Formats: sequence, structure tokens, C-alpha cells
Amino acid sequence: MSLYVLEGLRPWVIQRVSAVYIVLFILYAIYCFFSADTIAFAPWKEWLYHPFNTMVVGIFFIALLFHAWIGMRDVVLDYVHNIMLRIFVLAMLIGVLIGSGLWLFRILLLSVVS
Repeated sequence: MSLYVLEGLRPWVIQRVSAVYIVLFILYAIYCFFSADTIAFAPWKEWLYHPFNTMVVGIFFIALLFHAWIGMRDVVLDYVHNIMLRIFVLAMLIGVLIGSGLWLFRILLLSVVS
């Protein structure tokens, strides 16, 4: 097995599939925004915490995080030539992405608790 798990066709496919899902979610969110009766915090909180929307938003952010990881990883691998700096930048990037994902799921799981 290679050092980088995502090489070749696999990251390309993940990038394209996640991009399609991101676009579909954005179109769904725009539709919900323009078809909403009122634009206020309470109705949007209720919209977000509906089980279907919570699942769709969670999948959206998973797709967004994978999309960002693959794109930024490729940029770092192409343009950061110092190995130690490359490892540092990739570690910081993965830390930010994992932290963002954990924060999102904390928010989404609050709907279950409250």
C-alpha cells in the first residue's frame, strides 16, 4: 500500500461526486430559502433540525470536507517541496478539517438532545 491512500482515479472520482452533491445541496438550500414563508432564526432552526435536513446537511459537509481535503492536498503536494513543511501544512490542514467536521456534528447532534 502506498504512502498516500488517495491516489489516481479514486480522488478524482471523490472530487467529482462530492462536487455534484454540493451543487445539488446548494440548489435545494436556495429552493428552501426562496420558498420559506419567513426569514427568521426560529423557522430556519426548525428547518435544520428536521431529520431529513439534518441528514442532508451532514452529508453535505462530509462531501465538502472531502472535496476540500483532496483539493488542498493536491495543491500542497504540487507546490510545497520541502518535506517537513509539507508534512506540517498537511497536518494543520487535516486538523482544521477534522475540527470543522467535529464542530458541525456537535451542532447537528444538539438537535437530538434538545
